[in-house]
Amino acid sequence: MHLTIIGGGIAGLATAFYLKKKSKELGREIQYALLEREDRWGGQIATQSVDGFLIEGGPDLLLAQKPAGIQLCKDLGLGERLIPTNRERQRTFLVQNGKLVPFPEDFSLVPSKFWPLVTSPLFSPFGKLRMGLDLLIPRRKDEGDESLASFIRRRLGEEAVRVGGAMLAGIHSADAARLSMQSAFPMYVALEQRYGSLIKGVRAMKKKRPSASAAFQTLIGGLGEMVDTLTTRLDGDLRKGVAVASVRKVDDGFEVVAGDQVIETDAVVLATPAYVTADLVAGFAPELSHALREIRYVSTATISLAYRKSDVASQHDFEGFGFLSPRREGRRITACTWVSTKLNYRAPADGVLVRTFVGGAGREELVDLDDETLIAQSREELKDLMGLTAEPLFTRIFRWREGRPQFDVGHKDRVDQIEHLAEQVGNLYVTGSAYRGSAIPDCIAQAIDTVDRILARGMGA
Repeated sequence: MHLTIIGGGIAGLATAFYLKKKSKELGREIQYALLEREDRWGGQIATQSVDGFLIEGGPDLLLAQKPAGIQLCKDLGLGERLIPTNRERQRTFLVQNGKLVPFPEDFSLVPSKFWPLVTSPLFSPFGKLRMGLDLLIPRRKDEGDESLASFIRRRLGEEAVRVGGAMLAGIHSADAARLSMQSAFPMYVALEQRYGSLIKGVRAMKKKRPSASAAFQTLIGGLGEMVDTLTTRLDGDLRKGVAVASVRKVDDGFEVVAGDQVIETDAVVLATPAYVTADLVAGFAPELSHALREIRYVSTATISLAYRKSDVASQHDFEGFGFLSPRREGRRITACTWVSTKLNYRAPADGVLVRTFVGGAGREELVDLDDETLIAQSREELKDLMGLTAEPLFTRIFRWREGRPQFDVGHKDRVDQIEHLAEQVGNLYVTGSAYRGSAIPDCIAQAIDTVDRILARGMGA
């Protein structure tokens, strides 16, 4: 039997890896081709080493609460290379009225500790009281989806929308008024239903979680280390720099037109952005193609700036992980991470590394600015907010045009429909960041599920 995987990002790579691993464990043999149109593997995982600095152009962390990412590293023999964030220096700030104001201690969306919330300047006395009413507000009876903004407003009040909503929406480069709770933050939906209160739920979860556990981990050499190791472990027909022109459905499988070759294959896994997948299936599955096009994307960019520590030490203390800048502040960056504080092995002893973020919902036009303008704007914002005036040693820009899928309200139902329509085609699978979670562990978990479904259908038996 033969399988073709289209897309060499983390979803496609993980599909190939676990296909090999699980089929071998079952004593089956499946031949596969893995095709990637770019000249490198990894998709938005892009790690560079420059003069002792480690630059991540895309994602840089694995959420431990979603174990598939950590498990893949262990399956690759990279378990001892995993490192946590520097927990003792994890303060995060919000830009409020042009100033960096710290989030309350241990704050994500829900205040789990009383005193840090009471003393926080982020909220007014009324706002703090309104958040406390979460303990009395009954759980929602309607099981339908709702937006992040609606959920937070209902449970915690308007000020929490402006603070916590901005923080959580920023994770997805999204608009809180459109972002689906069921798809983006199902944990909070489940907490409300189980405990009737987010505050009660978060406190209960914290009691169950070991205090020493690290919420995020990564690899000493960056996430590119995972991609590099993956590609060395794959033994299929690996082709990068090859664009797939079309996929054709034939009686006994598919024909994949890649470059000047036609690959005859029994099954196809599409680990490509939803809009690319829509183009590839349009000829034989128009209803599926239409459903795929309903998933929106936005564009983002990251700008990394490396400094000599002696040039910036007196300008800012860098004691924290960085800051978020909500859209209402009118800034030209959405966030800034103080990378060399957040993680070890990211800068030499005499260096400091920061990374700014640009674009996302409502601010996409900034991504198309030229390099000089993007760098200048980031430096102007860092000067205004942090007092950072030093000349960087170097900069690196990564643009991700139409790179962030948007999980609008109703997304789960759309994905259910997409998967059903793909199943009706037969031996056609969709996987990746557009569907059931966009973080790296989500993509890996979906890849594993895809492999399990392929093997359950008897391929390679």
